[in-house]
Amino acid sequence: MPDFSYTARGPSGQKHEGVVSAQDHAAAVSELGDRGLVPLQVRERTRRRSRGRVGTSALARFYRQLADLLRSGVPLLRALRLLANQSSNAKLAAAAEDITQRVTEGSTLAESLARHDQIFSDVQCAMVRAGEQGNFLEDVLERIADNQEHAARMRSQVVGALVYPMILLVVGLGVVVVALTVLVPKFEGFLANGNALPPSTRLLLSASATIRADWPWLLLVAVAAGVVLFVFRHHPILLRLRADGPLRIPVASGVVRAAITARFARAFGTLLDNGIGLPQALAISRDAAGHPRLSAGVGKALERVKEGGSLVPPLADSGFLDPDTLEILTVAEESNALAPALGRLAGGLERRVEDRLALMMRLVEPILLLAMGGVVFFIFLSLVLPMLKMNSTVS
Repeated sequence: MPDFSYTARGPSGQKHEGVVSAQDHAAAVSELGDRGLVPLQVRERTRRRSRGRVGTSALARFYRQLADLLRSGVPLLRALRLLANQSSNAKLAAAAEDITQRVTEGSTLAESLARHDQIFSDVQCAMVRAGEQGNFLEDVLERIADNQEHAARMRSQVVGALVYPMILLVVGLGVVVVALTVLVPKFEGFLANGNALPPSTRLLLSASATIRADWPWLLLVAVAAGVVLFVFRHHPILLRLRADGPLRIPVASGVVRAAITARFARAFGTLLDNGIGLPQALAISRDAAGHPRLSAGVGKALERVKEGGSLVPPLADSGFLDPDTLEILTVAEESNALAPALGRLAGGLERRVEDRLALMMRLVEPILLLAMGGVVFFIFLSLVLPMLKMNSTVS
């Protein structure tokens, strides 16, 4: 719903200013009348858009600092104002200012966070709501900060592990391009002198000539393909390819599946551990599952739970979760210990992902080096073979 800023008079004539959420202008005026206020001015509020993004580390720091301030006895409104003034992230600072304004006007912290769904997830808002209702908000904020810090460490490990292989790949491609556009043309006149050339040499010369002659068209095709992929990035076909593609890669499928399962288990278990009911926790976790097949399975599990059934069979029918995970969920559900079991499951899967990523990176580096060496050797051999053949003929 849109927001409307208003100026109004109260029953005793005092002036009131604030923000009200309503379907339209008439509904906003009606809402103010229900509050006993006489509207003087009501206008739709345009949201201020701040550029940039809020990283996982910045979000973890926000939750951690808010929890520390509340534990130190600082009132919520003052703590939010301090964070809004101190945050180095412009987008997070703007969100904190708006949250402070909404809390001042009577909204709960969870409701105010939910208005910025691009920054604060449904899982986080649900946890904050439970913390407010159960009077353990500081504990919830610290738990969210712990989860965000763990996610930031995982992302940092993945990015750090990919940096060196990506550098090798870029350097290798650069070497090939320089060889085909600079080195090979210098030998072209010498090699194409009427002598029969080996197939590898002919292939090398043909590739070099194509790149030098048609590079504008090749660049145009690459740019056009990138633009098309960007424009249609939300198309169902591309979304399905992006979701299922990594699961079809033999080496990466296990890691990707374990990472998605760990994220789902962490969100689901954290919600249950904070006193949120099973149906509501499933509904929120469905959106945080991270894969269409798993989300569909969680949706069916939600329907089954509402009917009084077990949540495991629909999850098994999705075909996404492995047998070990399903067995853990079955035992945990039967023993009424889903929350701790999901926490242990998430921790085990996260450690498995870290170990497999480390192993994969140790294997990727030598494979890339061998591939680069093979390409360079092919170019060298393609240039040298005709020379050796000519030298043998002359001798």
